[in-house]
Amino acid sequence: MHICHLVTADLWGGAEAQIANLLTRLSREPEFSIVVIALGDGRLTDELREAGLEVKVIDQPHRNFLGCYRQAYGILRGRSVDIIHSHKSKENVLAFLVAKSTGIPHMVRTQHGIPELKTLKDRIVYSLERMTLFSASRVLNGSSDLGRRTARLTDPGKVKVVRNAISLEQVISSLTRQEAKRRLGIPEDALLVGTAARLEPVKRIDIFLDAARQIHREHPRACFVIAGEGSERDRLEHRVRGTALESRVRFLGHRDDVYDIVRAMDLLLITSDHEGLPTVVLEAMALGTPVVSRRVGGIPEAIDDEATGVLVDSADPSSIARACLSLLVNGSAACRFAHAARRKVIQNFSAEVNAAQVAQIYRSLPLCQDTASRRVVLSHG
Repeated sequence: MHICHLVTADLWGGAEAQIANLLTRLSREPEFSIVVIALGDGRLTDELREAGLEVKVIDQPHRNFLGCYRQAYGILRGRSVDIIHSHKSKENVLAFLVAKSTGIPHMVRTQHGIPELKTLKDRIVYSLERMTLFSASRVLNGSSDLGRRTARLTDPGKVKVVRNAISLEQVISSLTRQEAKRRLGIPEDALLVGTAARLEPVKRIDIFLDAARQIHREHPRACFVIAGEGSERDRLEHRVRGTALESRVRFLGHRDDVYDIVRAMDLLLITSDHEGLPTVVLEAMALGTPVVSRRVGGIPEAIDDEATGVLVDSADPSSIARACLSLLVNGSAACRFAHAARRKVIQNFSAEVNAAQVAQIYRSLPLCQDTASRRVVLSHG
């Protein structure tokens, strides 16, 4: 079975981590021959090459959509491809055009989250994505919440939920919480609240900072860390400049040691307006870091309120701060949540299960069933 994945690779975030985990595992299946067309180059393409995958890079992908199409068409022209599997809006539109022009019979899409429509260009691309959605054989969704949204836009029979997952053998930290704090230059006895996210408007880091201000009033030695880069960084740093938080908040930027950073946290705080099912929440669960989050998107599918973490039905910073404080001062509850959360992520959110579900969806597609049957006959011939 010949499969092409179409991805954007010049950035790294939760979606890219999901793609890396999925393709690394699918590459181990002898029945699948996979080529990856990557718009841009970066950590994702490095990881995919390390896994032994064939990766074709389209340089400068943001400049010329027609140029991207021509290069993708050139890569796939003459190849026998059964499925083209795309991720995110631009890739979905590009996959539609390439599939139609090269005769690829099946298009599969993965919805990693709700599109962020910040510019006119974003809105145009999203409109085109919606218009071509009918052509997808299957639309995979990282959470049930996303699946329900997608089912309102297309044939519900095409919509499948394949929950986001993590590689449990990779999401590890050799450090204790105290050691991890020391690495960040934070006192071992300080309460540390943190987040790891793209610094974009949807993540609402402004709410995080407002909640941090109120936590700091109750616990003056509390510290706060924000890992990640994005368009909002300058504005957010300006927001704390000259305030009592300036010496307590650290903007860490992009970090490759994010597991050690999450390990250092006494609490991971998610304040987004919407989410799919954030990879960092699953990573925190695996690393034993308690989670407080707004009740948005697919997060309640991982965090059971009062069982594996704390969910807040509000964007009010005071309510969020109170939820954080209740957990920070109650060590036994935090420990109980952490143990229960780790058990849940091991049982329900492993990358192996995720990849097996995707593989079964590929096999279920009509022409792919015929291909698989022919190969079984030949292997016994």
